[in-house]
Amino acid sequence: MYQLTQHKFWGVLALIISIMFVAFMVTGCGGDGNNDDDNDTGTGTTTNDDDDDDAGPPPATSVMVDPAAGATVPSNQQFSLTFDQGVTAATVNGAAATGSGLNWTASPALAQGSATLNVEWTNRDGSTGSQAVGPYTVDDPDVEAPVITSGTVADGDADVDPAPINAGGFRFDFDEAVNGTIKLTDEAGADLNWIANVGGQTATLTAVAGQELANETTYKVEIDVKDGSGNGAPASITFVTKPKE
Repeated sequence: MYQLTQHKFWGVLALIISIMFVAFMVTGCGGDGNNDDDNDTGTGTTTNDDDDDDAGPPPATSVMVDPAAGATVPSNQQFSLTFDQGVTAATVNGAAATGSGLNWTASPALAQGSATLNVEWTNRDGSTGSQAVGPYTVDDPDVEAPVITSGTVADGDADVDPAPINAGGFRFDFDEAVNGTIKLTDEAGADLNWIANVGGQTATLTAVAGQELANETTYKVEIDVKDGSGNGAPASITFVTKPKE
């Protein structure tokens, strides 16, 4: 009887151990049935971290340009571009911009008058975008000095006949409108006080009685004029009249 009871005891113990082993294997290896990359949202659903990794960088959707639209700029103005997301390439009116990421610069050739910028770019994911910016007023500053296009005498002239000049005076024409002064001096540098006039694109001197040009004498016409942008064109024209016949 004792042996039978002992036998049953060991049998029951073995059965219990077997059941506990199976239960351990099921709960220990199966876990909660979710992948390590999944996150429990607390609502019975899971999210996969790999989805965020595969999303990639967002594309740029807008660009800020400096100078801003409405400004007056020269035809060779350099523009600064700032994108809301990094891009890999950009152009402005077809001219390639230089830079990287968010910040780029470009110097498109602009025609005088009104202009609009067409900014195009390539995003990091390979997609493209574009934005029109403007209008701008394009106006190049005048940096060119006035030029004498014709004159009664030229610097270095010799054997100049004084008679027609005494009768009709001096005239000098410019390639643009000017303002300033013009005077006639003798070889000693004394002002002969001829009547001067500077207006439009012309500067003139008219003879004064008693101060006419003489033969075989050195004279100098001194011109100091500027255009409307302040570009100066000083000139000193020295000439010699011909001998008396």
